[in-house]
Amino acid sequence: MCGIGGWIGSQERGEEVANLMRQALHHRGPNGYGIKTLPVATLVHTRLSIIDLSESGTQPMGNESGTIWSVCNGEIYNHRELRNDLEQKGHTFKGHSDSEVIPHLYEELGAGFVERLRGMFAVAIYDARSRTLLITRDRFGIKPLFYTPMKPFLGFASELRALLCMKGIDTRPDRQAVYDCASLLYIPAPETFYKGIRALLPGEVIEARLDGDEVSWKAHRYWRGGIAPNKSLSLSKAVEQSEALLAVAVRRQLESDVPLGALLSGGIDSSLVSTMAQHEINGKLRTFNVRFPDGDYDETWAAVAMAEYIGSTHVTLDMDEGQGTWDQVTDLLTHAGQPFADTSLFAVNAVSRIMRGHVTVALSGDGGDEVFGGYDVYWRLARIAQMQRLPPQVWRAIAWTLQPFGHLGVVPAHLPERLMEIGETDDVRVAQDLFALVHENELRELCIDSDKMQPVRRLFEQQWEHNLNGSTCRVERLSALVTEVNMRLVLPNDFLFKVDLASMKEGLEIRVPMLDEDLFAYGLTLPHDLKVKGRENKRILREIAMRKLPLAVAQKPKHGFAVPVDRWVEISFREQVRDALLGPSSQLPEFFKPEVYRPMVQAFCDGKQYESLSRDGHFRRVIMLLSLHLTSSADFRRT
Repeated sequence: MCGIGGWIGSQERGEEVANLMRQALHHRGPNGYGIKTLPVATLVHTRLSIIDLSESGTQPMGNESGTIWSVCNGEIYNHRELRNDLEQKGHTFKGHSDSEVIPHLYEELGAGFVERLRGMFAVAIYDARSRTLLITRDRFGIKPLFYTPMKPFLGFASELRALLCMKGIDTRPDRQAVYDCASLLYIPAPETFYKGIRALLPGEVIEARLDGDEVSWKAHRYWRGGIAPNKSLSLSKAVEQSEALLAVAVRRQLESDVPLGALLSGGIDSSLVSTMAQHEINGKLRTFNVRFPDGDYDETWAAVAMAEYIGSTHVTLDMDEGQGTWDQVTDLLTHAGQPFADTSLFAVNAVSRIMRGHVTVALSGDGGDEVFGGYDVYWRLARIAQMQRLPPQVWRAIAWTLQPFGHLGVVPAHLPERLMEIGETDDVRVAQDLFALVHENELRELCIDSDKMQPVRRLFEQQWEHNLNGSTCRVERLSALVTEVNMRLVLPNDFLFKVDLASMKEGLEIRVPMLDEDLFAYGLTLPHDLKVKGRENKRILREIAMRKLPLAVAQKPKHGFAVPVDRWVEISFREQVRDALLGPSSQLPEFFKPEVYRPMVQAFCDGKQYESLSRDGHFRRVIMLLSLHLTSSADFRRT
């Protein structure tokens, strides 16, 4: 795992910029660095040594003739097979690094090389023969990559803060991105907080060519994935095949020349990954979990039970409330480089920071919920479909009856409005209501210039285009749409962004076997009734768990990986929040109407409930505001 950056075209004081990029990416690759300066391009790499720890693993890496150079962040799990094929075609290698196959594979296949890669990666290749820079990203967006599409140059970097080292980038805030973030709590690619920077989409390739003094570029997707439920699949066959594919996925991702462990939260996904990893490496696995003093958050009993069951060397990392400091909260939010408000970010960073003292690589169970229907929303779909069978006039009558109670605060203020919409709600609106934290009407009340913003609905319409919109089964159709939204919106922009941000800040590589290409592709063929039965979600993984895990763990309800940071902030840092968001230096009035957000922030700082918001919903809105304020006022925007 590493950090990458660079550009094609002209860049004022290029050597200085390259070194600033290197420094900004040092935490991602503390073991070394490399800078390759070519006549019209520069490649920057910071190294976290994982495979081939010798100098031959240093990047940038070139082909035999030195006409093709590459940098890679991530791991190529099928590099041995690719190397064998390339050697048979006459290619020679200097070492054993997985990244060394990339320039040679590109030399053979051109831009199509990326379709042969299996792994998690963000890659940049410069081809001196055609003065072309190619950048690409893995299928699911496990590894991030940002770029600047400008005529004088096209720059790229693993993190926004590294890209902001370049001169001439438009760093004015993208108000559409802020509007979307206020609803989703993350910014959806290709948007970023900055007008002049875009996020590469998962499975996307951009080829930039320098013609004279101007850079032109074109983009295409090499992978989109597709949901195609196989109704002929039996449960037993699906369980058997899924287990076999997961075992292969875990085996692929165990290669490492440095200490490797597994994050064992006690949930089904991480327990299955740890069990299979322990089997593959003959009982030498090290596992880790975090213990919280608050019983609502702590699942140490399940993690310890699993570790004893599989015989791993287990470490429980204690997190007490005193470890959540204001500096930690603000530093991590600022490190994101743009507004981001998934509060489990703090938990992932906490465990990464402590794990890094023991291992350099860790397996996790992320991704299982997306492909195997692990979220509660999947079993709720049948109920939603049933509700929508009632005529619209019935829902309107119920809404009119409840409206006076909404004004009195007896029921949520927006409930009558939501009920009135149910009978007329299409599939896209259902998805938006399930995944957007803030309703569109609330957004328009909150945001300045909201009349100039595109509705958040458009993001869900884009997923509908990929969906089974011709299916006659409403539940199957909704299930496919929810999977699309999870796969294309939530997974890359929220969950995977969070994991990379939190772990690489500490120099820890986290691998995700559940997002193996073959396993995920098979998961997209599973019909809804094999994923969910009644209120039992993730049915296939639970069946595997019943055979391989202790019964108490296999039957345990899902518990999100969270940290009681809401209590740390609410109890310990109310005045800091009040000063940041309501004080004279607050950046929020640039984006939001003070008369709308101030009462909500004030209620939080006073320890009071705000309208009908849940405690979690209230806190997440405040973190979104804090993240926006910190990004807007950060020094790195002015470098």
